[in-house]
Amino acid sequence: MITLIFLLILIFSTGFFTGIYTSNTLFASKELKDLTEKEKIEDFEYMYNILKDNYAHFYEVKKMYGYDWLAHKEEFIEEIKNTRNNIEFYNKLNEILRNLHDGHLYVASPSYFNYLLKLIEDEEIRNFIEFKPFIKIFKDSKKNYEKWSELLGSVNPNYNSSFFVQMRRGQKNIKTEILEEDKIAYLRVNSFLIDKDQNSKNYREEKKEIYNFLKTIKDYPYLIIDISGNEGGSSDYWIDAIVVPLIGEKGFKYSEDKSTWFYLSRKGEYTKKNFERYVIFYDKDKFKESPIYDKLSEEMKKDFTICEFKENLSKQNEKYIEKFFKSNEYVNFKGKIFLIIDRGTFSAATRFAMFCKETGFATLIGRSTSGDGSLTSYMRLPNSGLIVRFEAGTVLNRDGSSFFIEGVKPDIELDVPDTNAGYPEVRAEILKQKTVELIKSLGKEK
Repeated sequence: MITLIFLLILIFSTGFFTGIYTSNTLFASKELKDLTEKEKIEDFEYMYNILKDNYAHFYEVKKMYGYDWLAHKEEFIEEIKNTRNNIEFYNKLNEILRNLHDGHLYVASPSYFNYLLKLIEDEEIRNFIEFKPFIKIFKDSKKNYEKWSELLGSVNPNYNSSFFVQMRRGQKNIKTEILEEDKIAYLRVNSFLIDKDQNSKNYREEKKEIYNFLKTIKDYPYLIIDISGNEGGSSDYWIDAIVVPLIGEKGFKYSEDKSTWFYLSRKGEYTKKNFERYVIFYDKDKFKESPIYDKLSEEMKKDFTICEFKENLSKQNEKYIEKFFKSNEYVNFKGKIFLIIDRGTFSAATRFAMFCKETGFATLIGRSTSGDGSLTSYMRLPNSGLIVRFEAGTVLNRDGSSFFIEGVKPDIELDVPDTNAGYPEVRAEILKQKTVELIKSLGKEK
C-alpha cells in the first residue's frame, strides 16, 4: 500500500495553468465600455490593497530578487494612468503582477475564465475549497468576461476562447520510447492540462495512449517518466492516467498527516472571510507554540499564522481520489520508476514530484522544481469585472525554508544548467540521456 500523507496539498494547493494574453495592440471595439482613468486607478488600488494584506509571497520574492513590490505603488499608478484604453489597462495589470515572478498570480484571461466556469459545472469540483468561496464573484463577472472576450478577439486574429487550445497550440503532448528493449522505457508528458472546456476528449485519448504504452512495458525493470518543463495543469491527470494504473490493486493507504511541510496563511480579513469555514487559523499563542515559529523572520511572525484544513475536507478528498481506482484499468507495474524534474516543473507537475517524494512512488532525478504556495484565492475588480488569482498561503519545509523558493529537490541531482537557452527539447534530451547512464551504472554495480 502506498501512503498518501499530504492529500490536502495535492488538491488544495492549486493546479491550473497561468492564462495571460499579453498583446499591447490598441483595442478596436467599442462593445466594452471604456474605463475612465478614475475607474482604472480604483481597480488597481482595490487589487493592491487586497494583495498587501493577503498575498503570501512578498517576503520570498524580496529574498529571491531583492524586489519590494509594495514600495512601487505610486510608480504603478502612473503606469496605469498612461494606459490609453481597456486592452492596455488589462495588459498593464498583468505586467505589474509579473514583477512578482509568480506563475500563480495573474489577471485571468477570458479563455481561462471560461475554463473555470466549465470546471465548476462539476459539483465535486465546485465544492473544492479552491473554488467554493468564490463562486459568486465568478458568476458576477460572467457578462464582463463575455465583453472582454469580444474585445481581445477583435485585436488578435489568433485569439481562441478555448484555454486548452491556446495553451497547447497543437503541440503533441505525449512521447513514448523504448530506450533499451525489455529493460528501459521512457514516457514524457509535456503538460497536465485537461481539456475540460472541450469535454476532455483530448485527455481521454492521451490517457488511452499512456495506458497502452504502460501495458506493453509492465514487466520492464525500469520506467523513466519525464516531467521536466511541465508547467502543470490538473493533478487529476497524473493521478488518473499515470499513478493509479501503475499502482493498480495496491491502492492508497490513508493515514494521519505527518507531512514534511507546514502551511502558513496570511492573516488578512479577505482570507479569513473566504476560508474560515474550511480552515482552522492558529491564534497567536498556539502559533508561538508551533515548532516552526522560532525559525521565522519577525515579518512572518507578524503577518502569518499556521492553518490546518478541517477534518471533513480530508474525507472529501479520500472519496474524490478513490473514484479514480473504481473507474480505471491497472497495469500493476513492479519495476523501478525514475521521475525527471527541473526548474520548469511547476504547479500540478510539482504536486506529482511532491507525491513521489513523500510516498517513494518514484526516485526524483534532475534539478529542483519550481515551488508555489497554497490557499488559492480570487478577487473581482469592481469596475472592470476582471478576476485576479493569487495565493494567500505559503508552504514551509520543516527547517523553516520556503517551498516557494526551493521547490521539490531531486533525490539524485544531475549536473545540468537550470536553463538551456530556450530549447526545452534539447534540455529534455540531455536529462533523459543522463538518467539512462545512471540506470546502466546501477546495473553494472549489481
